[in-house]
Amino acid sequence: MRKVLAILLVVASLVIAALVAWAVAYNYQKRLSDRQLISIAATDAAKWNHGSITYASAGELMAANPGCCIVRHSSHEWLRFPARLYEDGVSVVQMSYLIARAPKPKYHLREAAIGADGRILETRGIETNTRERW
Repeated sequence: MRKVLAILLVVASLVIAALVAWAVAYNYQKRLSDRQLISIAATDAAKWNHGSITYASAGELMAANPGCCIVRHSSHEWLRFPARLYEDGVSVVQMSYLIARAPKPKYHLREAAIGADGRILETRGIETNTRERW
């Protein structure tokens, strides 16, 4: 009985030590800055043509739409299944930018989920008549 308790104590100690080591390593991993995340999302958005206005680069999109982007680091309830498995390292960039001028301005409201490694995991967007400013 004592051997079994000793083995269980050793196993429990190893599990706790592994969890502590993982938590320390996770907290010290490099994270992308908000500016880097916005640049990644804007570069991807500039590739798509949703209206009569096209953007040649992320810089052009952001210059034409000041205050277009914001980064959120929580509340990713809309992510689909494999992204939910690692959503702790995911940031969401919300963008609102002009896609058509005439006859009435139209905007594209877009969200991009970006992983800790800088890959875009998922995007979604809608066309709207009003512009969100953050």
